[in-house]
Amino acid sequence: GEERCAILAADGDRAFSVGADIKNPPLEMWQGVPGVGVLTDKPIIACVQGYCVGGAYVLVQMCDLAVAADNTIFKYPEAQVGFTGGLIAGAAAKIPHKLAMEFMLLGQDLDAARAYEMGMINKVVPLGEQMNAAMDYARILEESAPLVVQTIKSLVTDTVPRGPAEISAITRDKLLS
Repeated sequence: GEERCAILAADGDRAFSVGADIKNPPLEMWQGVPGVGVLTDKPIIACVQGYCVGGAYVLVQMCDLAVAADNTIFKYPEAQVGFTGGLIAGAAAKIPHKLAMEFMLLGQDLDAARAYEMGMINKVVPLGEQMNAAMDYARILEESAPLVVQTIKSLVTDTVPRGPAEISAITRDKLLS
């Protein structure tokens, strides 16, 4: 049948992704970001484990649902290393303002339990169970009314505020296509 959702995942236990090479950053990272360069009316589920650093968190932030293994560490050290692509600013529209600022400005490790408390992820599971948990969500979506799922996703996309970097990237995308 027709695909009802996508799961964004990575292999290995140690890291989902440690982010971009800040000495040679990608010029157009936004092109791979869900909801910015990758526009879809289907839900995207992030399935994360290990380190999820910098721009890698931006990918997770832009997914509709997120499952993390209990060894997950989220980190946004860009203020400390002197680089940002700007898309992280959207965190302030996705989680409470003070928590978003804490994450974006302080660069501290956030474990999966704290990320769950902050509303950054939906579920924490033991390492090795994260894909099963993501597939549980996918099975629910598979049995859900596709037009209602698409309508909800579209309404959220159209009504939740976007940060200036997101708007800029979407505009560039439209100009390039």
